[in-house]
Formats: sequence, structure tokens, C-alpha cells
Amino acid sequence: MKCFNHHADDAVGICKICNKALCPSCTTDTGYGLACSASCAAEASNLDEIMRKNKLLLGIGSKRKSIPTGLLMFFFFGIMFSGFGLYMTLAQGRQDYFLLVMGLGFLAIGGLGWWRNRKINLSC
Repeated sequence: MKCFNHHADDAVGICKICNKALCPSCTTDTGYGLACSASCAAEASNLDEIMRKNKLLLGIGSKRKSIPTGLLMFFFFGIMFSGFGLYMTLAQGRQDYFLLVMGLGFLAIGGLGWWRNRKINLSC
């Protein structure tokens, strides 16, 4: 493969952003990929920052074992609906199936989400 700018020179790499083949004189090593210009180097830096933040958000490469915050809401609503449904049934003597079914549904969705996140090793 030949350099995009110098058609006689062999390429040693490809720009991370625009995918142009580059010779050693056209290449800028950004530390996280090759770039052909200052604008591509800035874009590569932005792309690296996005990837770094996504890895932190998703827990990739992390050994922490915490419940994802999105699933906490399902568990919270499941406990609240189920608890209030049980309270209405036991204390008030009035069976409220809607609250119990909603609570169990939220708990089931939360449990399924937790299981799926553990299966693919995500923490979000």
C-alpha cells in the first residue's frame, strides 16, 4: 500500500480517523493511534476520551461487583409496590393484586436485568 500524500512511498500505517494510508513522514503518533493531521489528532484524542469514559461507565476491565444503578430502580419499585400490596392485604384486609403483580413484575425485570448484565460482564 502506498502513502496517500506521497504516492511513491510505502505506507506504514493508517490514520485512525480518516483511514488514509500514511508513510513515516506523514504519520503523527498520538499515543492511541496514528493521525495524518492536527485535526485528525484532535479527533483521535476525543475518540480515546469517549472510549475511556465508556469503559468506566460499563465497568469493562474493573473488578468491582456492584449492582448497576439502572437496576436499583427496578428493585426499589418492586420492593415498594410489593410491600405496599402486602401491607394492604395484611393490615387493611383488602387484597390489592395490582400492587402485588406490579411489584413482582418489577422484581422479575430487575432480576432478569441483573442476570443478563452478569452474563455479559457489565456494570451499568
